[in-house]
Amino acid sequence: MFKTRFAFVIAGLLLSLPVFGQEKVNLFNGKDLTGWDGDPRLWSVVEGVLVGETNGEDKKVGPNSFLIWQGGDVADFDFEMTARVMGNNSGVQYRSKALPDVAKWSVGGYQMDMHPNQPYLGMLYEERGRGIACLRGQKVKLEAGKKPEVTAKVPVPELKLDEWNTYKISARGNVVQHFLNGELAAEITDNDPEKRSLKGILALQLHAGQAMKLEVKEMSLTKVGE
Repeated sequence: MFKTRFAFVIAGLLLSLPVFGQEKVNLFNGKDLTGWDGDPRLWSVVEGVLVGETNGEDKKVGPNSFLIWQGGDVADFDFEMTARVMGNNSGVQYRSKALPDVAKWSVGGYQMDMHPNQPYLGMLYEERGRGIACLRGQKVKLEAGKKPEVTAKVPVPELKLDEWNTYKISARGNVVQHFLNGELAAEITDNDPEKRSLKGILALQLHAGQAMKLEVKEMSLTKVGE
C-alpha cells in the first residue's frame, strides 16, 4: 500500500513539473529585423510593425522572396502570428529548406498560405513541391503516389486577408494543423515518407507578381519536445 501511494505521489509531482523546451519565444522584437535575413529592399520595421513590401519598380521581385528566420531547423512546435496582407498573397513557410540555387532568399517546403481567396486562406501549399495539399476547411491524408484524401471537413467562416488576423501552426510528427483566429482551418497527416518534412526552417513570403504588403505585429514560437 505504501509503495502504491508513493508511486501516485511521484507521478503527481512529475505531472506538475514544467516541460523543458516549451517556452514561448518572441521572434520579432518590434524594433528591427534581428534574427531574420531577407532582401533589405523589401523588409523593414515601421512604427513597431514588421513590413514586407513589393512594387513594380525598386521593390520588384522575380521568384518569390522570403524573410528567413536564423534560429535553425524546427521540428515539433507551435507558431503564432498576428498579421494582415494587402495586394498579392503571402504565407508562412515552416519545416522548409533554403534554396540558394534557385535565388537568394528562396525557400521551398510547407506553407500556411495567406491568400484572399477563402478556400486558399490558411491552406497547406507546398512551395516548390507538391503544390496545393489541403484546402482550408479540410482534414487531409497524403499518401505516396496518390491524390490528397479528404477525411473530414471543418467550418470555413468568412475572413478578410487585409484585416488583422491571428495565424497559428501546430506541428507534431507527421501531423500539422493550421488555425485562423483560434479556429482549425486545415489538418494534414503526411504519410509520404519521401516527400514529407519533419523539420526545417521558418520564413515569411513575399509573392512575385502584383504589388503587395505583409504586415506583422506579433510572432512567437514554442518548441515542443526539445
